[in-house]
Amino acid sequence: MEQIRGSNQLVLTVTCLICLWFSVGMSSDSDPLIKTYVSSSLPSNNGLVSSVPVMVLFTADWCDLCHLMLPTLFKLDIDYKDQFKFYTVDISKEASIAIRYMVRAIPTTIVVKGGGLMTTFVGGDSRKLEKLVERYK
Repeated sequence: MEQIRGSNQLVLTVTCLICLWFSVGMSSDSDPLIKTYVSSSLPSNNGLVSSVPVMVLFTADWCDLCHLMLPTLFKLDIDYKDQFKFYTVDISKEASIAIRYMVRAIPTTIVVKGGGLMTTFVGGDSRKLEKLVERYK
């Protein structure tokens, strides 16, 4: 029993270190928008206007596939820190944004460039997210 308890503590410690790594990695001098929650009080009435392209992943707490895509978004945020911005929107908490971008299923990812909607992708293919970033950067 003692050995099982020790391994559980190790797993918990490793998990905490991974979370800390993501927090520190995401709070660099870059614009760590992946951790910034998009809200209906966007600074622009036109939606997501930025000097660089913006990717928004629409999610929900109950969506397991959405949670599986988050590590890819974290990696993209690090790899393209000055070339792209990344947001997540919880459709349960911000339905008005989901309605504005006509989100009917999740996970849905949109890419906005120059204030205009460039593409919408429905599904959980992480490789597709990487291809979209390469295409619109």
